[in-house]
Amino acid sequence: MKNRFMASSFAVLLGASVLFVSFPSMNVFAENIDQQIQKKQQEISVIQEEENEMKETLKQLDAQVNQTNEKIEATKKDISKTKEEAKQLEANIKELEKRMEARLELLKKRARSIQTSGGATSYLDVLLSAESFRDFVDRAFIINTIFSADKNILQEQEQDKAALEKSEADLKEKLDKVQAELKEVEELKVQLSYQINDKNSMLASMEEQRKEASQQLKNLENQKAILIEKAKEEERRRAIVEAQKATEATSNEKVTVSEEEPIKNKEKTEKREESTTPSKGNTEVKAEPAPSKPAVINNSSAIEKAIQVGSTMVGRSSYGWGAIDVKNRRFDCSGFVHWAYSSAGVNIGRSTSVLASQGKKVSTSEMKRGDLIFFNTYKTDGHVGIYLGNGTFLNSNSSHGVSVDSLSNSYWKNAFKGHVRRVVN
Repeated sequence: MKNRFMASSFAVLLGASVLFVSFPSMNVFAENIDQQIQKKQQEISVIQEEENEMKETLKQLDAQVNQTNEKIEATKKDISKTKEEAKQLEANIKELEKRMEARLELLKKRARSIQTSGGATSYLDVLLSAESFRDFVDRAFIINTIFSADKNILQEQEQDKAALEKSEADLKEKLDKVQAELKEVEELKVQLSYQINDKNSMLASMEEQRKEASQQLKNLENQKAILIEKAKEEERRRAIVEAQKATEATSNEKVTVSEEEPIKNKEKTEKREESTTPSKGNTEVKAEPAPSKPAVINNSSAIEKAIQVGSTMVGRSSYGWGAIDVKNRRFDCSGFVHWAYSSAGVNIGRSTSVLASQGKKVSTSEMKRGDLIFFNTYKTDGHVGIYLGNGTFLNSNSSHGVSVDSLSNSYWKNAFKGHVRRVVN
């Protein structure tokens, strides 16, 4: 009877101890999940803010595209109008050329007539053969009229020729101007389209990451719900165990003091040992502060190593917002820069906002190979790359993945505002 009672009591105590041990660990696990949920919620919030900024940028770009399209249409109308003017001018030119040809033919006839009749001598004979002074004056007037007519013909010919040349020059200038304007606005449209495609790609990556983070959040919340349900179940089991303990306690009074004494002495001994043993949980170890790192690391070989490693991804990777997936070769701009330098043993920030404050700022005239250069894309310092020299840089962008691009490209030229930072010498 006594042995059966002791076995039953031991089973109850063992079950209770298991429950009491499991509760703290379950609480710790639940707290850990709460921290993960909070962190994931913050991550989603940041992504949503970035998405909203990107959508606002896209809205502004769309408005610029609409304005550019209107300007393109207006310029095309100007070109059509100018071409119509050119057609009319061509008709006028043909008419003018006919008049000039007729005048030229008349002048040729006059010249041949003068040459045949002896030229000025013939005119003099006409004057000297006058029968009276009045006849002389009349003949002189006629000769003068003929000379004046010839002179007027020549003047008109020169004027028409000058007008023709001016009209052609003016028309060419106007046509060249509107065609240059059309080329300019069409280039602007191409640039805007590039930006829109770039931003849409980044927005799609953001949305994908937000959905993934939302699913992870949902999974964490499901885990939390399961833990809560388990805790409730454990609470019910604990209540049952407590009830069993209360029942067994009544029966326990029948056990003699002599039989209980060894157990009590053992408990006292254990308590004394516990009281004299220092608690490991109370030992406080103060972490030494990490040694401060210089603003710029002196490691020139790391620059070439980072560029060499990063260049292996040129043309072999894709863009992923927030990604640093070496296995699948997916990077965003800051993730790529971080990975390239980390591969060379240089630990730098993961985001553009952190990278934009690391190292030291240098002027564009001082920038050299390995410096970080920043671009104002969808926001200030929204993109980062590694400067290679000669106006080129290595970066991961939404259009080509990892690529080598030129600062003379109109898109990058407009986005680069001179922010350069040196993290390695």
